[in-house]
Amino acid sequence: MQIVEDQQDQAVEAKQGQIKITVCLSLSGIAEGGEEVYKEFQKQISEMEANAALGERKCEMGQVGCRGYCSRDVLVDVYVPGEERVTYEKVKPAMVKNILNDHIVGGKPFKKAAAKEDYYETLKKQTRVALAHGGSIDPENIDDYIQVGGYESLKKVLSTMKPEEVIEEVKKSGLRGKGGGGFVTATKWEKARNAPTDEKGTRYIMVNGDEGNPASYMDRSVMEGASHQVLEGLLIGAYAIGATEGIIYTRSDYSIAVRRLNMAIEQARERGFLGDNILGSGFSINIRVHEGLEAFIGGESTALMQSVEGKRPFPKAQPPHSSQHGLWGKPTVLNNAETWATVPKIIEKGADWYAGMGNENANGCKVWAISGNIKYNGLMELDMKTTFREAIDDYCGGIQKKKDLKVIHVGGVTGGFLPPELADTATDYESLLDAGVLMGQASFAAYDESACVIDLAKFSIGFNEGETCGKCTPCRIGLTLIRQKLDDISEGRGKMEDLDKLQELCEEISQTSLCGLGETAPKAILTGLKYFRKEYERHIVDQICDAARCTGLYRYFVKEEDCVACGACIKPCPTGAITGGTRKVAAHIDMDLCINCNACYQACGFLARSEE
Repeated sequence: MQIVEDQQDQAVEAKQGQIKITVCLSLSGIAEGGEEVYKEFQKQISEMEANAALGERKCEMGQVGCRGYCSRDVLVDVYVPGEERVTYEKVKPAMVKNILNDHIVGGKPFKKAAAKEDYYETLKKQTRVALAHGGSIDPENIDDYIQVGGYESLKKVLSTMKPEEVIEEVKKSGLRGKGGGGFVTATKWEKARNAPTDEKGTRYIMVNGDEGNPASYMDRSVMEGASHQVLEGLLIGAYAIGATEGIIYTRSDYSIAVRRLNMAIEQARERGFLGDNILGSGFSINIRVHEGLEAFIGGESTALMQSVEGKRPFPKAQPPHSSQHGLWGKPTVLNNAETWATVPKIIEKGADWYAGMGNENANGCKVWAISGNIKYNGLMELDMKTTFREAIDDYCGGIQKKKDLKVIHVGGVTGGFLPPELADTATDYESLLDAGVLMGQASFAAYDESACVIDLAKFSIGFNEGETCGKCTPCRIGLTLIRQKLDDISEGRGKMEDLDKLQELCEEISQTSLCGLGETAPKAILTGLKYFRKEYERHIVDQICDAARCTGLYRYFVKEEDCVACGACIKPCPTGAITGGTRKVAAHIDMDLCINCNACYQACGFLARSEE
């Protein structure tokens, strides 16, 4: 897919031979000050043009969507005709003048902010399909999308292919749903097309753009940066199943994605790609955006449809599946935004191209949200055969500060933990299941020895406990019982028999919960007990957390002979438990007031000590 990137760069250069500067205005780019950087570029360019500092050269400004390197925002690209593109990382408004003076006027990149070679290398290594145009086109401009081949796949489908042929091509590609379950996409489409319906032939087609997992944001980024690509994929699917209405369901707090999706819908309608008699083919469909509540359970398929129907988003037991009895009881196809964004590329390049990626378990590629103690945090689109070790070392710059990998947290808050010995596990659906984890919403975090498995599990269980819809008892009550057991272990009240009780409780909840949240939430405990049981036992038997994360196991004191009385520990103490610490008087901690928050330990750069 690097060919796509190169072609886009050349297209930018070819446009009137002028200099172009683009700023990432995805959510992460805006959060880091992208809008301020953009305005500063406009201001400085105007002044330089007024002073004739640019000569006869012209600078065009543009915005782009997410390319995945969120930890490096604000990202700025400078295209000078005849030269290689230069990317600048972590750009601040104060750097803008230097970039213009050094690069545009002086002819040499501003080295302080210029990306290093490994940035370009990791970008080239990726298999970019859903993110193919991320960081290179304006997501609010339909002409930019058309310039890179946008809507050509829709034209091809409507003019040369029957609906059954479209389904067969997608089936041949091996495309599976990228929302975590990995259900075969074409099978779902086929069932919906063949399902009985009313006399009007009512069928619905939907985008699941809801992500409740705090570690996942692939769909948000795709909808923000490739809204037309998502829309084109949805239109192709709608033609294939004979859908009569399309709905893009997303969270109301995804405000940028909502705005750009609505813009894409209006632009597509104006160009004849949406509405009645699309491109003269006789096929008609309208699509709208539905904003749901910011609830984790809202992303579950049946709860999502309940929400669209105006009901409380409670999950329902399946079967019947939505492909036969979905929205308002009609056949419905629901895929996530990343899946829909992949469809136009399969039609464009052919099923064999997509099937040529991946392994015997799964074809194609997948976008992962990757975080932890690594150099490059963000989104990476990886071939399905890529292992965690390859992703961490080859794509993310490895574990930082010369530390060792301790744990890989796969699948976010409904995921589980893998030890370093399983880092060579491939990132496809079946390989993950064999290791005891799920792809989930396709996120993973790689941690060094500073992480505590019990502490990570507490966060996951606590999050799911707060997000349960409360409909079924195993999830509603069971997650609270698990969290209480974890509290006991992390605060020194744990007993060895608690581990067997946790195991039994988690297995029961997984088997009896109504929906995926309850089924998968215990993965953090089950995999923790399987691969990191010694860490649980050390917390219980030795009353020690080697990562110093479970502060309830520790008592704090200051060695008077070593205290330099700098006072650094006094201010962060929330309860005023520390006295002295200034004027050559050693600090003293009153343990009756101490709440074991660990703030003093972190503040002291020299002598803070902790004991069980």
